[in-house]
Amino acid sequence: MYTIDETRDMRFGEILIVKLRGIEVYNTTGLNDCPAELWDALDLGKIRKQFRALKVQKNGPHYWMMDSQTCSFGEKVSFGGLEARWVAKLDLGLAMKQKQGVQPYKVFMPKKTQKMVYSNGKPVYELIDPDGHIYVLQAHEERFPIESLATLGDQLKLPIGWKYHTRTLTEDLIMDLTPDQMIYAVGDEFHQYWTRIPD
Repeated sequence: MYTIDETRDMRFGEILIVKLRGIEVYNTTGLNDCPAELWDALDLGKIRKQFRALKVQKNGPHYWMMDSQTCSFGEKVSFGGLEARWVAKLDLGLAMKQKQGVQPYKVFMPKKTQKMVYSNGKPVYELIDPDGHIYVLQAHEERFPIESLATLGDQLKLPIGWKYHTRTLTEDLIMDLTPDQMIYAVGDEFHQYWTRIPD
């Protein structure tokens, strides 16, 4: 377990290794800031052969939105000089539904260990589904700088019944996620990910 502080607006990238047994997700957090020269030069074909994968996908670069996080990391791997560590496993069916990633606003259930702390007094950006479940923005995409997120809802093509909401926290929001619990998440059309606040 690793605790990383001051993660709000910290740049990172993910590499998704798609195999028959599932999608293995590797993340650069805590190792580097996902340098553009290494990220842009990644040879996905070479990585696919290296891992004997069905497919390899880049996700990012993104910028974390929580203020602190404690993660369970697995093995460290070098992708053409870009170091990343294993962080999660996703169901293979997700990759088959949409070539560029998960279907926007369709709930999926990742298996991971991650404690996310959004600090008192800081803004959070949320999606609210028709049943009233709240999903907090976990990371924003490079095209949406942190100072622009208050109006992110204007860019999203939300399904009927979904709403975009911003608020300033009056106490810490802590989400302590483990593989033995049901974790619910959604992605949007910009491949930004949102995690449901547990009931």
